[in-house]
Amino acid sequence: MKIIICLAGLLALCYGQEEHKVTAANNQFGFRLLNAIPVSPQTNLFYSPYSVSTAMAMAYVGARGETQRDLHETLGYSSVGLTPDHVPSAHAQHTHLLRAPSNSTLRVGNAAVFQENYAVAPEYVELLRQSFEAEVSTASLNDDHSVRVINDWVKNKTEQKIEVLLSEPLPPDTRLVLLNAIYFKGLWNVPFEPRGTLKKPFFNAGTERVEVDMMFAQVSAGYAEDDEANVDVLDLPYAGLDYSLTIILPRERTGVDALRQNLSWPVFQRLLSKLNMNAPVEVSLPKFKIEGSYKLKAPLSALGASKAFDERHADFSGISGARDLVIYDVVHKAVVEVNEEGSEAAAATAVIFYTKSAAVGIPFVVDHPFLFFIRNRHTGDVLFAGQVNHL
Repeated sequence: MKIIICLAGLLALCYGQEEHKVTAANNQFGFRLLNAIPVSPQTNLFYSPYSVSTAMAMAYVGARGETQRDLHETLGYSSVGLTPDHVPSAHAQHTHLLRAPSNSTLRVGNAAVFQENYAVAPEYVELLRQSFEAEVSTASLNDDHSVRVINDWVKNKTEQKIEVLLSEPLPPDTRLVLLNAIYFKGLWNVPFEPRGTLKKPFFNAGTERVEVDMMFAQVSAGYAEDDEANVDVLDLPYAGLDYSLTIILPRERTGVDALRQNLSWPVFQRLLSKLNMNAPVEVSLPKFKIEGSYKLKAPLSALGASKAFDERHADFSGISGARDLVIYDVVHKAVVEVNEEGSEAAAATAVIFYTKSAAVGIPFVVDHPFLFFIRNRHTGDVLFAGQVNHL
């Protein structure tokens, strides 16, 4: 089974307010990341652009110079007119926006764990607390206990859906781990009857026929046909109508990779604008449960953030007052389950910083695949997105 799923904020229709600019930036970054993470025809992809962008935003506010400029571009801030000075306050407003009351459950948490006795700029700690509501603590990051503490924090924030984010010891000289975790649970506005779930064919990679548990329901939902992209779109609401699962089904069974490669935020926005929100639809949707674990140094570098990972160029002097930190890697894990009752999804991201070496040497070295997204209809934030290829 091959599935691609991302968790990100969709561009709001209004760019005027700062919190909507964060949504816009997150969405643009999320769709670029969708194509930057490598995936094979026999594997699935599930991730949360929202989680990655939020964790990287906490790194961004400590970046300076060219490192900050590169991250400003990579994270989408420049494209939506969000200035560096306004990023912290915009994120603070955006967090409150996502926490508006809803019939669905959405929990978001941020944290920063510093190496004990490491000198940190008080202004940076205050930014983390005020703008990201981050839990700030210290620990001995060079022992196994700190990894267990971090994994326990993630486990708690994701309702035990992600039990192990860090499966390896932290690298020597780790000085800071920035964390984001997000959890979502939504019940369908019109649930699928379990007795309607039958074994039906699904075409893995568009060619291999297998029998899967296929749910069925007659619903009133958003629906659109788009000849330009050669796709059909279903927007399946959760109870309360604040969130929905948006499925983009290519008309060709083997068309999902081409669809993903051509899908950008403007294209996604165009597809959403064509939805008839009260169309009568007979939905046949497979049950599925998938997860993904990724190290994002290479994809993020490819998107323009390479200086943040380069000992020769990284400048995070806003964190400690010195240019001694560089990002070792960005570790991400996400899980999702879709069944007759609804959907449950969670994701977590760790941005791991370590101190630079004293001297740096020159490196010498649906019945066929579809895309889907869980989004907030009011704020425009895409919380999850995915591609199902193989069941």
